[in-house]
Amino acid sequence: MMKQPFNKLLAVFAIAALVQGCSSMNQSECIHADWQLIGQADASKGVHSSILDEYRHDCAEFAVIPSREAYHLGYQEGLTQFCTRSSGFFQGKKGSKYQGICPAALEEKFLQGYNPGYELFMISDVMTTLRATLSDAERDIRKLRTRISKKEQLLISDKSTPADRKRLLGEIKTHHREIFWLQQDAEDSRFELLRKQSEYDRKVRLHTY
Repeated sequence: MMKQPFNKLLAVFAIAALVQGCSSMNQSECIHADWQLIGQADASKGVHSSILDEYRHDCAEFAVIPSREAYHLGYQEGLTQFCTRSSGFFQGKKGSKYQGICPAALEEKFLQGYNPGYELFMISDVMTTLRATLSDAERDIRKLRTRISKKEQLLISDKSTPADRKRLLGEIKTHHREIFWLQQDAEDSRFELLRKQSEYDRKVRLHTY
C-alpha cells in the first residue's frame, strides 16, 4: 500500500481538529469537502459515524449532498487507526468516552488499552480533587492565622475593653480549633494523594504502549 502524501496527512489532522471542536460546516467547507478524508478524520478521533447526518443538515443549506459512500470508505480507514490497543490507552487516559464504534474484530484490542487508560484517568481525576482540597485547606489556615495575629494585637491594645478582650479570646480559641481540623483534613488529603500517586505510577508501569 502506498503511503499517503504528506499534505494529505496534514489535512487529516486539520480536519480532525475541526471535528473535535465543532461539527458544523460552512459553505466553503461543504463545497470543497473531501468526504473520504473527513470520514477518516472522524473515525481516527473516535467520533460516531452518525455525525454524517449533521454534515448533511449543514450542507443542505448550500445545496451540497455529502457522499455517504466516500465518507464511510474513509471512516473504515480511520477505524483501523483508532481501534488499536495503544489508541485505546491514549483515549482512556485522557478521559474520552468510547462511542462503541470499533468493529467486533478490533474492539477487544482497543478495550485492552482503553480500560486501563480510563482507570488512570479516574485516578488522576481523584488526585486533582485531592490537590484542590489540600490547597483550599492550606489557604484557609493562612487566613485564620492572619486573623489570629490581628486579634492578638487587638487583645493587648489599650483601646480594648475587658468585654472586647473576652470576646477576642473566645474568637482566637475558635480559630485555633478551626485550624486544628483543617490541618487534619490537609493531612488526610496529603496522605491519600501520596497513595493515589503511588497507585497511578504503578499502573503506568504495568500499561505502557
